[in-house]
Amino acid sequence: MAHDLDIHPASPDELVAAHRNVFDIWSKGLPLEEHLRYRLHSPSHCRANWFVGTIDGQVVVSLGCYPLGFRLRGETVSGIAIGSVYSLREFRGRGFAPRLLAGVEEHARRTRTALGVLYSDIGADYYAALGYQACPSFEGWCAPSDLPRPATASRLMRFAPAENLPAIAKLYADYHGAMPLSVARDGDYWQSILEKNATDEFYALCEPQGIWQGYVRIGRKGDDWRITDLALANQSDELGEQLYAALGELARSNGAARVGGWLSDTGATRKLFTLTPRATEITMIKPLADVGPLDQSLIAGTSRFCEIDHV
Repeated sequence: MAHDLDIHPASPDELVAAHRNVFDIWSKGLPLEEHLRYRLHSPSHCRANWFVGTIDGQVVVSLGCYPLGFRLRGETVSGIAIGSVYSLREFRGRGFAPRLLAGVEEHARRTRTALGVLYSDIGADYYAALGYQACPSFEGWCAPSDLPRPATASRLMRFAPAENLPAIAKLYADYHGAMPLSVARDGDYWQSILEKNATDEFYALCEPQGIWQGYVRIGRKGDDWRITDLALANQSDELGEQLYAALGELARSNGAARVGGWLSDTGATRKLFTLTPRATEITMIKPLADVGPLDQSLIAGTSRFCEIDHV
């Protein structure tokens, strides 16, 4: 019966059980014991508060609740990102996941949390029925040879992110903070995403005088170069085209077959890539406090959300 569901923060043993439950879909190809070690010790998962629903002591539904800040109409507000929502197969269809999500949202409201975000792998309709609004969620790929040759002397220069954190943090805050809604990154959050996917490579878009005009973070998998984060020194499509052209040149010279990933809906990306809606990892937003209307211009700006912020 639904009323038998006990919703509460996960104990250490319940956390292990929750991570074991999700092995069938989020194993990353690891054996079970390695999967458990990864999830129990990864910097990203360790940031989350984990909640479970149990029946007779068995974890039947679980999720992670990650603290996350937002810039909303020029003000910093608190938020959460919901991840790893999972119900055991034999307990699905009984409303347990919505009950757990509602309980976590109520807990967040009591701490004056303003916004919740999640990334749906099951289409938008399920979470839309729970009050989440689907946001523009695009991806695009192309062969490096399909990108134009650089028309300027600007080039991409690899750098160590930890040694240049003030520079990239400012680029990020200025570029993304110009949107009516963006993910805000404080020092602790920056540290956590630098530790996440730690083999990613960072490149600065440099003028001949050495001035940085932007940066891009690349995750390599096989012959794919995946853009997981970027920011530019201004909002112009011209500068965006310079970045992608320089990236194409670098990817070509390193033997990449494809370059792309999550891409924002800008003039530069529409010109150089074929943007398609993501079938999974669909960005969805829900107000958890009275933050005013989430109008169309605000929602449109969420196409800028970067994949490194995905939980």
